Amino acid sequence: MTTALSAARIELSKQLNDFWASASTGAGSATTIVDTLLKAKQNAWIGDDMYDLITESGHASVDEERQISSLDNSSGTLTVLAHDNTTGTSMDYEVHRLFTASDKRRALIAAARMAWPYIHEKIWDESMVSGNWFKDGSFEIWTSSSALTYWTTTTSTIAKTTTSPYYKHGATSCKIDTAAGTVKQSITNWDDLKRLAGQTVTFSIQAHCDTASCLRVSINDGATQTYSSYHAGDSAWTQDDPRNDSMYVQQFIDWNPTEITFTIHHEVAAGTSYVDDARAIGPYQPRLFIETLGLSQETPVQIEIEPYNYATDEPWAQVFNSRLDTELGYLYLPSSVRRDRRLRIKGIGYLDFLDSSGDSATAWDSTININSPQTDILIAQAIVYLYTQMSLPNFSRSTRRDFQEMMVFWENELRRRIGKHGMEVQSIPVRFQ
Repeated sequence: MTTALSAARIELSKQLNDFWASASTGAGSATTIVDTLLKAKQNAWIGDDMYDLITESGHASVDEERQISSLDNSSGTLTVLAHDNTTGTSMDYEVHRLFTASDKRRALIAAARMAWPYIHEKIWDESMVSGNWFKDGSFEIWTSSSALTYWTTTTSTIAKTTTSPYYKHGATSCKIDTAAGTVKQSITNWDDLKRLAGQTVTFSIQAHCDTASCLRVSINDGATQTYSSYHAGDSAWTQDDPRNDSMYVQQFIDWNPTEITFTIHHEVAAGTSYVDDARAIGPYQPRLFIETLGLSQETPVQIEIEPYNYATDEPWAQVFNSRLDTELGYLYLPSSVRRDRRLRIKGIGYLDFLDSSGDSATAWDSTININSPQTDILIAQAIVYLYTQMSLPNFSRSTRRDFQEMMVFWENELRRRIGKHGMEVQSIPVRFQ
């Protein structure tokens, strides 16, 4: 269902009538591209500020853009500013005459946001748990692929894991290997944990480990540290209720603790562990951090709660009368909501082009989570963006007038496409206080 940025560029070029793609037929140089098909073109086909784009996969100069100075149609030779490498024979390339490939890239990326809500990302998140005191208990928030944002790692190596069957909850898990060490969350990572002083707390995780006496968890308040049993090391996930596998620990936190730390211990360097769905359940915790879910305006459309642990039955029960703090990105659940149950948060978000790790990207192989016919809305919005830029006062009056007329045409076309293919914008049935 995704569309690559390169495919969107090609379709944008076609709809602008600004598309030429071919392959070189002769041994050009760093400053020339030879293509016999160009013999059919007039030399005047190349004017000012026109550019090539090398698209040949594996070519040393792939994705390079250079300004074209002239066309010699007697030999089918384009003369360009020097590429970093010789162009050669059978090299795929494009010519961009009206807007450069980089112009089109910027327009498409901007259009992904500007066309909201008529095209949008559908959010369906099940990574949060009611009453969970952890921030990012599902290990979804990473500073990089080897560093969690709200957990501290000591000695061991961790890795963001999205490959089935090595995650249990949400979209990612945390892989731990290479050396014996710990992954922990404390007041330093998440200040809310200080409110657990003088309370009894249960810490559990979903876990997968291939080595016995390797993986366990603990709670430490500075005076007492309580450990769970070890994972069996049988290369299998704990049961849906980790208490059945003793992957939990319970402790009363001192009224005046010197620390409150929840630690995952990986104690065998040769072992490999995967951990997910960490929960700290104690007194009622109404606050959930939803800013990282990608919800537009930090506002869910619907909130549901599962009827039992790791439920597969539908439907889940709707949650009403929550309170939103859109400035800080928090959702506050009413006290009537049962603790220790997965939540399903539905909504819409802003589209963007993403790399294979799910991070915002600008490379031509990055993808956006829509396809035809919704891509026609994206492209129309991108064209409006391009013509708007060309209508600014840094161009001559006559040129601006031509572009303004085209902008009006494409604005009307954008409205027509939205009316025909725009994605449904859900109403908000959730009642917020």
